[in-house]
Amino acid sequence: MIHRVLTRVRPLTVLGLAAGLAACAGQSSHAPDPNDPAGQQQYVSIVNSLNWTNALSGKRDGARSSWPVRQAAEHEEIFPLAQLKQCKGEGACAWGVMSARRSYGPVHYVPGGLTVEVVLHVDVDRRQEMHKPEFNTAMAIPGDVAGLRYTKDVRRVLTLRYGKIEHIDFDYGVGFDVCPLRYDAAGHALDACDIPFI
Repeated sequence: MIHRVLTRVRPLTVLGLAAGLAACAGQSSHAPDPNDPAGQQQYVSIVNSLNWTNALSGKRDGARSSWPVRQAAEHEEIFPLAQLKQCKGEGACAWGVMSARRSYGPVHYVPGGLTVEVVLHVDVDRRQEMHKPEFNTAMAIPGDVAGLRYTKDVRRVLTLRYGKIEHIDFDYGVGFDVCPLRYDAAGHALDACDIPFI
């Protein structure tokens, strides 16, 4: 008798619980995020830069780009191939070609900024190739020149503040900078990220 009562009640309880959870989920999915600048008629872009020392000129070199948050999280950015050099004493230098790429995970807004997972891959070797729909390119170090070899993968969840730069270092003078910017509805920047165009 008790067993029958329990078997009849349990499905109704489960159905009621499921309906309650669905209702809560429906409400939470439509609730605006109070930290999302969209509530203030603003949008956010992520500025990033991979930079290094130019092996020929000795000056700082790099590639800077800016992506609206949604676009930044939807694709992988591949940086241009670059030559790196490391010297020990006079004339004793080793050379390498760097290939690098980055991707972002989902963005979550927090007070004053956002959190995002950044994935970076840097590979330095004697020869690198890049194949894109628009072009193919390759760089190689001559066989009679000392070569550099280095690989590093970074996966890190960063809390980024608007207008503040987060820096990640790699070997051979390679660095990655990232910074979020807010823009108003007219497209005017409300923050400043001191990441130079190189």
